[in-house]
Amino acid sequence: MSTIQLSRTSTRPRSLVTAALLVTAAACGDDGHDHAHDHTDAAAAPDADVTPDAPAAAALTIAHAHLVAGAPVTMGTNTPYVNAAGDAFGVTVLRYFVSDLVLTYTDDTQHAVPGAHYVDHDVASTRSRQLDGVPRGELASVRFVMGLTPALNVTGAFTAPPESLMEWPVMMGGGYHYMKFEGRYLNEAGAPFAYRCHSGALSGIDYSFEVVLDATGHTIGADGTTMAIEMNLEEWFTGPNVWDLDDYFNASHPGIMGDAAAQRSLQENGAGVFTLGAP
Repeated sequence: MSTIQLSRTSTRPRSLVTAALLVTAAACGDDGHDHAHDHTDAAAAPDADVTPDAPAAAALTIAHAHLVAGAPVTMGTNTPYVNAAGDAFGVTVLRYFVSDLVLTYTDDTQHAVPGAHYVDHDVASTRSRQLDGVPRGELASVRFVMGLTPALNVTGAFTAPPESLMEWPVMMGGGYHYMKFEGRYLNEAGAPFAYRCHSGALSGIDYSFEVVLDATGHTIGADGTTMAIEMNLEEWFTGPNVWDLDDYFNASHPGIMGDAAAQRSLQENGAGVFTLGAP
């Protein structure tokens, strides 16, 4: 996915170089040196350094928030939440990539931030991302890819942990997990059972997807701003495909990494997972 960054610049006219004043031969003397040429160069030199004004810019902090039923998620092995199918579940692990962020302003200009960002709920530093040099102005939308685009999802691209630990098995297509969302739920027998909701590019098929969020009311001013991108975890199991966790995670089907139908279903549900925090 390619985006175009449009700069906001202004220009000012170059000043005219004034003609050299004539002086008398008695005042100048005739030493063979071209004084008129020297004077012209001196007057022109300041204009040579004139450049267009730089666009007004500020810092934007992206805060990644993780919610269940509108409240910050509480991590643990207990099962305090209920999904649309009635399954009680909890969350123990949440790690994922977002990539190729694009800000669109109300005047239709754009600012692109290419590349991938890794988020781990348990590592606070990954949940906050400061972007410097972002043009000021009123935002219309925020766009990004959930997961990694094919251009970024190349085995060996990340050489150090924690990103390198997100590797997807080469035998399943290689590259990296888009997400590791894990926890426990109470199965149909009422017993706790582990679920591992792992997404990625299975057998070379890209299951990443683009997210576009309405940013009306968000403005990047001179002092910068913070904007929260919220992942509403229960929505992964909600719509358009309601997930009964018993159907996806059980003794005979403990995971979904090799399940193309599950990967597609999770991708489709992702459309309702993200929201933008209030300005």
